[in-house]
Amino acid sequence: MKAEFHGLLDEHAEGSRKPLYLQGHSGLAVELDGRALRVRRPERAAVLYPLARLARVLSKGAVQWSCEALLGCADAGVPVVFMDGEGGVRAYLFGPSSGEDALYRRLRACLRRSSGPKRYASWRRSMADHARQALEQQLRQTGACPEQVLGWHGLAPLGRDSLAAAPDEAVLRRLRGLLAGLSAQLLAEAGLSAEQLADLEPLALVDDLAELLGWALAEPVLAAARGRAEPGSDWRDERALTALVEARRDEVFRFGRLLLGRLRQWLED
Repeated sequence: MKAEFHGLLDEHAEGSRKPLYLQGHSGLAVELDGRALRVRRPERAAVLYPLARLARVLSKGAVQWSCEALLGCADAGVPVVFMDGEGGVRAYLFGPSSGEDALYRRLRACLRRSSGPKRYASWRRSMADHARQALEQQLRQTGACPEQVLGWHGLAPLGRDSLAAAPDEAVLRRLRGLLAGLSAQLLAEAGLSAEQLADLEPLALVDDLAELLGWALAEPVLAAARGRAEPGSDWRDERALTALVEARRDEVFRFGRLLLGRLRQWLED
């Protein structure tokens, strides 16, 4: 079974469970067919995707979902990220979880304390600081100015000698959308269900984790912004950006699991 990208990309992905990328155009519709998603487009044969083999679904633009298909994803524990036509995140769908709930219990206990939200925010800052330092080391190794790291969030230091170049905002928006799919999958694997995520408000776990995951892909995106990327690495091309995320998926997952492990430890201390 391929990692399907309907209009974005079509390549083999490693592992038994694959991501499904849906590009909303030409009347793309998703229905439930037993224990599979049936994806239909006008004047084309429908394609079936067994839910048991889907890791996550990213639904971009005007995709027509049936209620039964959405509930099927929820019941199967397949998170769905809904994005607008520009790749920005609009909503998430999670189902129940049968996994262990240690992370949820610690986060819930944290929120019950008056200092809980500040402690969670401190974890976010600490993880971002560590990731920023690692990125600066990467940039030095590639001969780039360490100040380039400021460009990761659209910032540029003042001064005519600055070499920083910020990535295109459209690239960052699409990248955040793609990373939200990985974030949703990681949190589902960590045992968080839709009910638990709602119970943890106002923590924006999916968005916060997706933002942190972005540091794992910052170097190649910044390299393109400063014109030092390899030929063909134009991340403004949706196909190329999606290919980058899929090519480094295992690396991003390792980083995400490390972040969640640090979060559990952080909440214990």
